Amino acid sequence: MQREVNVICVGCPSGCEVTLTIDDKGEVTKITGNRCKEGKKYATEEYENPVRVLMATVLTQGSSQPLLPVRTDKPILKTRLSEGMRVLARVRAKPPLKAGDMLVPNLLNTGANIIATSDLTS
Repeated sequence: MQREVNVICVGCPSGCEVTLTIDDKGEVTKITGNRCKEGKKYATEEYENPVRVLMATVLTQGSSQPLLPVRTDKPILKTRLSEGMRVLARVRAKPPLKAGDMLVPNLLNTGANIIATSDLTS
Protein backbone atom coordinates (compact mmCIF):
# COMPACT_ATOMS: atom_id res chain seq x y z
CA MET A 1 0.00 0.00 0.00
CA GLN A 2 1.37 3.38 -1.00
CA ARG A 3 1.20 6.49 1.14
CA GLU A 4 1.92 10.15 0.59
CA VAL A 5 4.20 12.46 2.57
CA ASN A 6 4.01 16.24 2.17
CA VAL A 7 7.10 18.38 2.63
CA ILE A 8 7.32 22.17 2.41
CA CYS A 9 10.53 22.89 0.53
CA VAL A 10 12.84 25.58 1.89
CA GLY A 11 15.41 25.19 -0.90
CA CYS A 12 14.35 28.48 -2.50
CA PRO A 13 11.90 31.31 -1.69
CA SER A 14 8.98 29.61 -3.53
CA GLY A 15 8.17 27.29 -0.59
CA CYS A 16 6.62 24.57 -2.76
CA GLU A 17 4.52 21.87 -1.16
CA VAL A 18 6.17 18.73 -2.47
CA THR A 19 4.34 15.41 -2.29
CA LEU A 20 6.32 12.18 -2.07
CA THR A 21 4.66 8.88 -2.86
CA ILE A 22 6.14 6.13 -0.69
CA ASP A 23 5.84 2.39 -1.40
CA ASP A 24 5.47 -0.50 1.09
CA LYS A 25 9.25 -0.69 1.49
CA GLY A 26 9.51 2.99 2.48
CA GLU A 27 11.06 4.05 -0.81
CA VAL A 28 10.14 7.17 -2.78
CA THR A 29 8.40 6.20 -6.03
CA LYS A 30 7.06 9.56 -7.19
CA ILE A 31 7.66 13.25 -6.47
CA THR A 32 5.20 16.02 -7.43
CA GLY A 33 4.67 19.68 -6.60
CA ASN A 34 8.26 20.88 -6.89
CA ARG A 35 8.91 23.77 -9.26
CA CYS A 36 12.67 23.29 -9.41
CA LYS A 37 15.32 20.56 -9.06
CA GLU A 38 16.17 21.82 -5.58
CA GLY A 39 12.63 20.98 -4.42
CA LYS A 40 12.95 17.38 -5.54
CA LYS A 41 16.35 17.02 -3.87
CA TYR A 42 15.31 18.77 -0.65
CA ALA A 43 12.08 16.78 -0.23
CA THR A 44 13.84 13.46 -0.81
CA GLU A 45 16.59 14.28 1.68
CA GLU A 46 14.04 15.56 4.21
CA TYR A 47 12.16 12.26 3.99
CA GLU A 48 15.15 9.92 3.93
CA ASN A 49 17.58 11.72 6.25
CA PRO A 50 16.18 14.86 7.96
CA VAL A 51 18.87 17.03 9.54
CA ARG A 52 18.79 20.28 11.49
CA VAL A 53 21.20 22.74 13.04
CA LEU A 54 20.73 22.54 16.81
CA MET A 55 20.32 26.03 18.29
CA ALA A 56 20.00 26.60 22.02
CA THR A 57 21.34 28.47 25.01
CA VAL A 58 23.60 27.19 27.77
CA LEU A 59 24.04 28.42 31.32
CA THR A 60 27.10 30.49 32.09
CA GLN A 61 29.42 30.56 35.07
CA GLY A 62 31.39 33.64 36.16
CA SER A 63 29.59 36.07 33.86
CA SER A 64 26.91 38.72 34.31
CA GLN A 65 25.28 37.23 31.23
CA PRO A 66 23.18 34.25 32.47
CA LEU A 67 22.80 32.46 29.12
CA LEU A 68 25.00 32.05 26.06
CA PRO A 69 23.46 31.30 22.66
CA VAL A 70 25.06 28.30 20.92
CA ARG A 71 24.55 26.12 17.86
CA THR A 72 26.05 23.18 16.03
CA ASP A 73 28.53 24.11 13.32
CA LYS A 74 26.81 21.70 10.93
CA PRO A 75 23.45 19.92 10.81
CA ILE A 76 22.82 16.73 12.79
CA LEU A 77 20.10 14.13 12.44
CA LYS A 78 16.72 15.46 13.54
CA THR A 79 16.28 12.34 15.69
CA ARG A 80 19.35 13.35 17.77
CA LEU A 81 18.17 16.86 18.69
CA SER A 82 16.58 15.91 22.04
CA GLU A 83 19.63 13.94 23.03
CA GLY A 84 21.82 16.91 22.10
CA MET A 85 19.69 19.19 24.27
CA ARG A 86 20.23 16.86 27.23
CA VAL A 87 24.00 17.20 26.73
CA LEU A 88 23.71 21.00 26.57
CA ALA A 89 21.73 21.07 29.82
CA ARG A 90 24.94 20.00 31.60
CA VAL A 91 27.23 22.55 29.88
CA ARG A 92 28.38 25.67 31.75
CA ALA A 93 30.11 28.28 29.60
CA LYS A 94 32.93 30.22 31.24
CA PRO A 95 34.28 33.54 29.98
CA PRO A 96 36.05 34.73 28.02
CA LEU A 97 34.49 33.30 24.87
CA LYS A 98 34.20 34.76 21.39
CA ALA A 99 31.52 33.96 18.84
CA GLY A 100 32.68 30.85 17.00
CA ASP A 101 34.58 29.36 19.95
CA MET A 102 33.92 25.65 20.47
CA LEU A 103 32.24 24.55 23.70
CA VAL A 104 31.50 20.89 22.94
CA PRO A 105 33.57 19.00 20.37
CA ASN A 106 31.98 16.22 18.33
CA LEU A 107 28.53 16.33 19.93
CA LEU A 108 27.18 12.77 20.30
CA ASN A 109 29.86 11.52 17.88
CA THR A 110 28.07 13.31 15.02
CA GLY A 111 31.11 15.27 13.87
CA ALA A 112 29.29 18.51 14.74
CA ASN A 113 30.72 20.86 17.33
CA ILE A 114 28.76 23.17 19.63
CA ILE A 115 29.97 26.73 19.11
CA ALA A 116 29.16 30.05 20.77
CA THR A 117 27.13 32.44 18.62
CA SER A 118 28.01 35.54 20.63
CA ASP A 119 30.81 36.74 22.88
CA LEU A 120 30.80 35.96 26.60
CA THR A 121 32.57 38.33 28.97
CA SER A 122 32.96 38.34 32.74
